[in-house]
Amino acid sequence: MMMPMAPIVQEPRPSEVTNLGGGVVPTGVSDVHLGLTPECGEPILTGLGPLKSHNKLLIKQKLQTCEILTGCEQENRFTVTGAEGEILYWAKENSGCCDRFACGNIRSFDMSITDQTTNEVMRLFRPLTCQGCCCSALYPHCTQAMTVSVAGETVGTVRERATWWNPVYHVFDSVGNQVLKIRGPSCHFSLCDDVNFQVVDTDGVEVALIAKKWMGCFKETLTDADNFVIDFNEGLLLETKVLILSATFLIDMMYFEMNN
Repeated sequence: MMMPMAPIVQEPRPSEVTNLGGGVVPTGVSDVHLGLTPECGEPILTGLGPLKSHNKLLIKQKLQTCEILTGCEQENRFTVTGAEGEILYWAKENSGCCDRFACGNIRSFDMSITDQTTNEVMRLFRPLTCQGCCCSALYPHCTQAMTVSVAGETVGTVRERATWWNPVYHVFDSVGNQVLKIRGPSCHFSLCDDVNFQVVDTDGVEVALIAKKWMGCFKETLTDADNFVIDFNEGLLLETKVLILSATFLIDMMYFEMNN
């Protein structure tokens, strides 16, 4: 018998850190990490400055020759660019070879996101958890989650919601309150078309769209290198953009990473 799924308004395991996007700045987080210069508050090109000033991001996974030739899964690498193609960030997965071989796309990993000065501005951590459980009674156990940190401070969590059909993620802030919901299509593969994930706030208003771009038959068949585009609404909090960007990497790993 299918059990009704109650609405989730609070993260099952809330963290104990200050909210970055709610007007209170955590201890140790500088103006650089907030994307503002100390002098005049203008956007800068380091820290989270580019994320604050851009409402469209392109995430491109790098093709790795060794992975194409051997089929052995390598650590994923991405570039994050603006709408004009300017590089804003680099993202690199850190995981063990045995984890990639034995666990495939459910493997544990952390990901470092660095700016143009190669300084780390974000770190993502995804633990090893079973995948494919759709019973709400197992929530939050046996569901995928990713913790997001900026300058060593946890700013939120992206957690899969156990569902019977469409993929759903709940996004929580640093104190465990739900701030966003991400809902994808029932079919994660669309021939010659993009796959869209809608991001809405707690009132159901769309605030962003994550689109996995169709890359052509050759690349889609022979590689698991994926491209995403994120379109943010105007006026989003910086913390909200950080969480949406981070959620994109979890979506890619869960639904578009091949198991070799």
